[in-house]
Amino acid sequence: MNLLRLTLVTLLATVVSSAQEISPVFFGQNHWLAQGDESRIGYLHLLWPKIKESGVQLIRIGGNEYNIHPPSLARWTAMVDSVQAIGAEPLLQVPYTFTAAQAAELVKYFNAPGRTPVRYWSIGNEPMLHEAIPLAEVHAYLLRIAPAMRAADPSIKILIFDEAWLRQPAYNAFCGGNMDLTGKDANGRWLIDGFNFHNYPNGEKFTRHDVIVTGVQKIRDQAKELAALIEQANLKQGRTGDARLTWSLTEVNVTYANPDRDIEGCGNPSFLGGQFMAEIFGIGLEYGALTVAPWCLSETDAVKTDFGFLGLPPDFSPRSSYYHTQMMARYFKGHSIKTASQDPLLKIMGARNEKQISILVLNEDQESDRVFKLSLNLADSLLSADVGLKTSLEGKIPSQTSQLYVLNAKGKLIEKITYGIKENLRNLPPKIERF
Repeated sequence: MNLLRLTLVTLLATVVSSAQEISPVFFGQNHWLAQGDESRIGYLHLLWPKIKESGVQLIRIGGNEYNIHPPSLARWTAMVDSVQAIGAEPLLQVPYTFTAAQAAELVKYFNAPGRTPVRYWSIGNEPMLHEAIPLAEVHAYLLRIAPAMRAADPSIKILIFDEAWLRQPAYNAFCGGNMDLTGKDANGRWLIDGFNFHNYPNGEKFTRHDVIVTGVQKIRDQAKELAALIEQANLKQGRTGDARLTWSLTEVNVTYANPDRDIEGCGNPSFLGGQFMAEIFGIGLEYGALTVAPWCLSETDAVKTDFGFLGLPPDFSPRSSYYHTQMMARYFKGHSIKTASQDPLLKIMGARNEKQISILVLNEDQESDRVFKLSLNLADSLLSADVGLKTSLEGKIPSQTSQLYVLNAKGKLIEKITYGIKENLRNLPPKIERF
């Protein structure tokens, strides 16, 4: 093992050795599809009450369309205002073609006195995929735009560079490598505040196993790699406290192709698709992400692009991905907790604050129920959650079902929330039991 690899492994162990504080904007989404985007039919103007109820905390206004064809200032303003009106934070993407002056003016406009400032910003979208822009040119536009944005408002958070997946040579170069962007600009201000990447681990042909095992592992591996790179850069640059670099997964879903809408299937709108998103949120929690933002809110005008967490008009029924987001956003507060499962089809993740412990269990088996004993310390048990209590919780979870257990600080069960494929097929919300 070479020295660099050894260093990354050591840093990764540091990253995951303790509970991660949960970001206040952790549960994200993407602003897509609005009426008129790409001359298509969109319904976001009708959906903001339901979006608010989902509990999303950040909505990215980005993607390829907004990068190549920037909205008018009036349209951008309406988007930002809609996001802020539901209590969420916008993450506003600056097109890579902008001059330094244009980027600075955009920041000044949105963060002018009298407006609620936009705190989170990004630059460009998947440059090496759509436009096949060489890495040196990507580096050049980031160096052109980021300092101008920082000068316009030193308090903003600037996140780069939203590539289609974690292209390791590129991220290695920008995060501590030969094109390092993690240091300070000529005026002594940090150039950037973090790194974003995207991941759709499956294409047109994939299996349930690819969703449950292979796809999740691809994202886990890339999150681990980026978290370690960032920790290395923080040490190199002496970035501590609020200056520490962060990372985000700003586009993610089961597949970029979405072959069907079947609830019983394994595409983006499926019940399993919602459990997949819960697992990806769990990975983000484990490695301290700023935000995890699935693609997207609603895109129902074509089967192949129907990735949204809200269903078809006129009802726009919440899907599995919506309810899994809502359950976690409502109950996962404070810090993540370390969990373990000895069953590959029984997944577990959790969080705690000073008042309560929340543990989500996913049964991804298509046929079999599970009877389990959940240890509230890292004991040798089928399921365990490291909350330091010498007690356990026994339960039974049906096949293709998710259950959220809410405990008080002493480990007593106070709520159980159940959502399964049976509820999904009938467009029913999760069932809540209080004790």
